[in-house]
Amino acid sequence: MDIDIADEANNDVTDEEPRLYYANVEQFVTQMLAQQYRRPVDLAGRGNTFTWCSRWWLHAEAVSRLTALWRAWEASRLDPTTGMIVWWRDHADATMRVLFAQDGPFAGCTPREHKPTGIPLPLTPPPAGLFELD
Repeated sequence: MDIDIADEANNDVTDEEPRLYYANVEQFVTQMLAQQYRRPVDLAGRGNTFTWCSRWWLHAEAVSRLTALWRAWEASRLDPTTGMIVWWRDHADATMRVLFAQDGPFAGCTPREHKPTGIPLPLTPPPAGLFELD
């Protein structure tokens, strides 16, 4: 019986998920993102430049956005053609624009001081049964 080398090579492929390059969002932010994004951050809280909080992990919105950004990076890095440019254009630039914004989740903070502002969005409970499936 002849064995096709291509078929044999395909049998070696496993369904394992690719290993993460960064173990968690903190490593991603510290080792990659903070090193790549070099911006004149607002150290004095004057609001005339990019806003950042060194305690980004205290801001739920920032953690959620940065975790999504990290996960998108992990997936994009596996595409050797356009993965990284798509990540920068569609994910990184959009996410960092929100985080750096003067009215973003770090409003009131500086890299030297954590001063959270704002409250969760006000909510009125919906009528009972509105979202129940038939």
